[in-house]
Amino acid sequence: MRITRRSALAGAAALMAASTLRAQHPAGGRIAPKADSPQRVWAKANLRGLMNLFLPTFREDGRTLDEDAIRHDVRHAIAQGFSGTLPMINWTLPGDPRWGEFHRILIDEAGDGLPVHGIIASGKVESDLRLLGALEELGTQLVLLASTFPAESSADQLHDLMAQRITATQLPVMLYAATGRRAFPALGPAGQPLDVYDRIADLDNVVAVKISQPVSLTSTMQLCQRLGDRLSMGPVNLDFLPLLARHFDISWSGQWNAEAVQTPAQPIGNRWLAASAAGDMAQVDALARQIQPALSHFFAMQAPVIRAGGHPWQHNRYYQWLSGGNGGLLPHDPHAPAGAIPVLDASARAAMRAAYRASGLEPTDAPEEQFVVGRAAWARGVRASDLTALPYYSQD
Repeated sequence: MRITRRSALAGAAALMAASTLRAQHPAGGRIAPKADSPQRVWAKANLRGLMNLFLPTFREDGRTLDEDAIRHDVRHAIAQGFSGTLPMINWTLPGDPRWGEFHRILIDEAGDGLPVHGIIASGKVESDLRLLGALEELGTQLVLLASTFPAESSADQLHDLMAQRITATQLPVMLYAATGRRAFPALGPAGQPLDVYDRIADLDNVVAVKISQPVSLTSTMQLCQRLGDRLSMGPVNLDFLPLLARHFDISWSGQWNAEAVQTPAQPIGNRWLAASAAGDMAQVDALARQIQPALSHFFAMQAPVIRAGGHPWQHNRYYQWLSGGNGGLLPHDPHAPAGAIPVLDASARAAMRAAYRASGLEPTDAPEEQFVVGRAAWARGVRASDLTALPYYSQD
């Protein structure tokens, strides 16, 4: 018998919802984090609903930031009701003058309407500490700890490397439970260093955990069980939400292509997470059925690319444009493995539109060429023929 992803999830859900959890938690009770520090008070107020990954936009030369387009996308994120945004820095790394420019434009336009997050992601303590200082100076409100650590680290070594970064700032810090090069197979099941996270979770400014999409249901449950009494848990894989919401206070999911599952006119992702936060399981189940076509299509498109070490950048950008974002092709990602990023072709675009409509979302009716150049450039009179290349994109 062939085991499908749907049947595997159903079997895992049944297993995890069985007697073990019933014994640990009384009926109607859910594990929820305590707001026992200023940073966790901030997290309780601000980590709600969906948060997106903010992609930069460049002008026709593929290098100069398009300020009008970036400001458009900030306003669009606010219209979506997102509760935070994380600038994606693959094309504007720290040390590049455009790194600061990108953040300043975004933070200026966001004002009080959208918390801007930062990310530290190097393998060197000194580099990350300098970056933390720069993020504090710019005015970011939360930091994602996505640093890379030696794979052979012991539990004590990993704890100390993480703590050196976390204790160097008063900003709220979000941990990143991930796979691949950010997993530690010797330190916990499926590479999740549960004991290390358990110790780190006691630091006052550690407020949350972003659980990456490829992390399994079993590992996600283990993380929530171990850390959910102190930290706000945010699974990227919302297929797990109907199960998780019955046992844990799950109120947010973020720093991913959240435009794939909602529009400003139909914010079903935000409504779904609000129902989860309120413990309204009838509404959680109803919205799960509505969002499933869009969510399943996104998962099937995104997860294999994540596992290959990249992101489907033009597909992500197309989702943003479908819901009213700027659009515009992203340049080649110099950090992605060769062949990891798929080409956005006509059949992929049609399938994304169909998944939108199946979930009751209405995509833009603007011409496809507007997506290629972006709304801001289109308004300036730029057309596809003015571009020197169409990376990861096919008209056919």
